[in-house]
Amino acid sequence: MKFNVKAFGYSVENAKFLAAASNLVYDDFNDPDVINTIESWGFEKQKIMFFDSHGTQAFLAVDDEKIIIAFRGTEPDKLKDWVTDAKVRKTSGPYGDVHRGFSKALSYIWSNIEEAIDDVRDNNQTIWLTGHSLGAALATLATGLIQTNEEPLNVSGLYTFGSPRVGSHRFAKNFNYDNACVYRFVNNNDVVTRVPLSITYSHVGSLIYFDNDGKLLHDKELNWWNVFWDGLEGRLESSFHLNPADGITDHSMDEYEKNIKGS
Repeated sequence: MKFNVKAFGYSVENAKFLAAASNLVYDDFNDPDVINTIESWGFEKQKIMFFDSHGTQAFLAVDDEKIIIAFRGTEPDKLKDWVTDAKVRKTSGPYGDVHRGFSKALSYIWSNIEEAIDDVRDNNQTIWLTGHSLGAALATLATGLIQTNEEPLNVSGLYTFGSPRVGSHRFAKNFNYDNACVYRFVNNNDVVTRVPLSITYSHVGSLIYFDNDGKLLHDKELNWWNVFWDGLEGRLESSFHLNPADGITDHSMDEYEKNIKGS
């Protein structure tokens, strides 16, 4: 699978690669096919690492040019209940206040990932992060931690799929100022991308939106009204097909990967 380590700006090749990684990370890490798939992408077996603690999971793969870190997500109904809980509080994060639950989830494996980056980055490799759902939130926070560490490293790209909002308006503003190549994919009516509420939380990065027909639209081609009406059209069509769970279906990583492959 092709990957452009020199990309500065949106890359279709990298989007397809990182979408595949965000989907693969859902598979059982003990399944030999997971290792075989990552090896088929050009990584050596001994340079693939898995992290799993308290339900937070990720993998890291490194070659001579790049480090890929992919975080696993969770079921959308569970995530939606979690982030809309009235007891949700923020905590201090790398660029401002962030969702406490996301921060805690990342903390279970972060020190091990940080140590792994230090150990394997021996050729000034570019660093790329990705994830879907909760995994997208964790990848966002990890990007912030890498870039604001005592010995900060540059993250070359963050591609997220179906991400909830992660932090405060201040967090998003500072994050965007420090990170140019951040792409947030939203598939039509994906319900998870609407939480937590925008009253106190903001999204980061450049929006890349798949409309009801699976057409890819960049944020410069969009405004709030376009997205609202397209999403409404999707919900109406779903009602005619007796599928009221359109927002859950649209959250599927399989749907994201299918749309990206077709873009």
